Amino acid sequence: MAAGLIIVYAIGPRAAQSEGIATDYYFTGHLKGIFASVVMLLIGALIPYQKLGQYSKGMAMLAIGLCFLTAILGRAGVEGLVICDEGACRALNVPLLGSFQPAEFLKVAVLFYGAWLVSDRRKKGQLDKSEFWIPMATIIGAVAIAVAFLEKDLGSTAVIYMILGMMMFVGGMPWKQLGVFALVVAVCVVLLIQVAPHRLDRLASFSGQGDDFHIMNSLIGFGTGGAFGVGLGNSVQTTGYLPEAPSDSIFSVVGEAWGFFGAVIVLVVYAVLLQRILGVSKRTKDEEQSLFALGVFTWILSHVIINVGGMLALMPMKGITLPFLSHGGTSMMFVSFVVGMTLQISTWTSREVIDENTSSRRGERGARYAGSCRRT
Repeated sequence: MAAGLIIVYAIGPRAAQSEGIATDYYFTGHLKGIFASVVMLLIGALIPYQKLGQYSKGMAMLAIGLCFLTAILGRAGVEGLVICDEGACRALNVPLLGSFQPAEFLKVAVLFYGAWLVSDRRKKGQLDKSEFWIPMATIIGAVAIAVAFLEKDLGSTAVIYMILGMMMFVGGMPWKQLGVFALVVAVCVVLLIQVAPHRLDRLASFSGQGDDFHIMNSLIGFGTGGAFGVGLGNSVQTTGYLPEAPSDSIFSVVGEAWGFFGAVIVLVVYAVLLQRILGVSKRTKDEEQSLFALGVFTWILSHVIINVGGMLALMPMKGITLPFLSHGGTSMMFVSFVVGMTLQISTWTSREVIDENTSSRRGERGARYAGSCRRT
């Protein structure tokens, strides 16, 4: 978050001037987003998982309903309640809070509901039966219609499908059933690409047959940065050449300002964070909470892969944030919340004491810790 604030502070005025808005627009908004995200992280760390987990089905229904509501109000042209950008209506205008993207809330709801559904049906031996597939198919279909088709947000749809797929894989879903899931998702994605011209344009630009303005300027940023970068105050791409520089394209800004080694350091920090979250998932004895932490891992990893892959022209460009770095309040708030929840889950993990017979203070503390933190 601190690195993102520094970048937005340095490039925000230039980016704002090129767009004809107030020079402090990006920095002020990002500072408010960080404050709200820290609060959300603390809330996630303090509210017991069980108190929220018991409402997972209700959260999923509410989130899907908000996604439908946003899309319907946007198509109806209701001004003041919905925020639309380039024909896509994905955010509600909430008093005091401002822009609120229901798709980000849906990711949180899917984490809770997916973790409960997979763990509950696995205990009952129903992972390959209708008791599991009917509610799962309902989620898959609702997300495809509400988020991908109506809100035109294929990126968030892909992230949600990756979360559910990873939970099913680790939860012990039979290979045949996993293959059916992958086939259904692939068919949905192909159909959704076919019905949206802008997605076909992105595929064409990735293959070099369409408008490659965004991709080329992203690569120019990395090329200009070289090994050690030109410095944040010397960025040229943020003066109108690189679209969405403070948000979706911020990794290209990192490459230009801090160079190859700066970009690598950012990726290493993500790798450390992801490794820690995966460690929490492995050590947690409660299966539902373990799957939740695994979903958080998948959420952040998929965002990093999609964003960085698009900026480096390794995959088609998709407007999706880089967690904790990109300008954007709702996304950072909810990813902070689930990381806070993962921190809470980590207090209930257990670790193996290597030498239980040791008489050292460290060994005694480790034994007490491992014994006290196992869930009863």
